[in-house]
Amino acid sequence: LGGFSTGLSKADELVCAEVALRLHKPKDTIVMCIKATLKICEWALSSGQNFDFVFKDIGVLVCRRNHVVMRFFEDLVREVAQSQRLADGLLQV
Repeated sequence: LGGFSTGLSKADELVCAEVALRLHKPKDTIVMCIKATLKICEWALSSGQNFDFVFKDIGVLVCRRNHVVMRFFEDLVREVAQSQRLADGLLQV
């Protein structure tokens, strides 16, 4: 990404950097993909399209005209809840 701004927050920049490391892809490729996805989402929402974004092993972002909701898969919710209970237990020790 060099010296120009991506328009992302510092936190988002860190997430993109971590994803790039994990996927062994350049950070600018990750940012480009995210921005392209957001542009498609903005277009679809502004034109009243009905669409779903499926996030493998996570859930589905359901968009119906001007209503947007995230539906998480049950396995993920259970895993997050279990991790939270574990984290809470460790913090209380």
